[in-house]
Amino acid sequence: MIFYKPISDISKISCLFDNRLYNDDSIYGAYIGIDEDGNEVGKCLVMINGYRSYILSVECDFDDKLLVEGFLRSGLNYCANRNAYMCYCELEDICDVLTHLGFEKTNDVYSGDIPTLLKGSCCK
Repeated sequence: MIFYKPISDISKISCLFDNRLYNDDSIYGAYIGIDEDGNEVGKCLVMINGYRSYILSVECDFDDKLLVEGFLRSGLNYCANRNAYMCYCELEDICDVLTHLGFEKTNDVYSGDIPTLLKGSCCK
């Protein structure tokens, strides 16, 4: 079982994802995946700007589709709980999981409304 630990403190997020520029007018959230033994198995970064949200980074074993899905669902829930309605993602490494959840691709950007995406079928 994986525990997805949320992080909302921008100073902690900037330490986890130090190669990013952070906008003052956006909200950022991150998740760290931790397994039963306490080992970190990946991380995810999202940004919210008004009703739009963005999955900026997912770093984990991309062959483990359930792990990727867990990060995406955690990020989507984080955004939904902060009044975001739409979500966008440009990460090609996880395109199969994105489309499985219901994201649609237009001009190299995957997008969808969060309520529909959260109802999407899982990768089992």
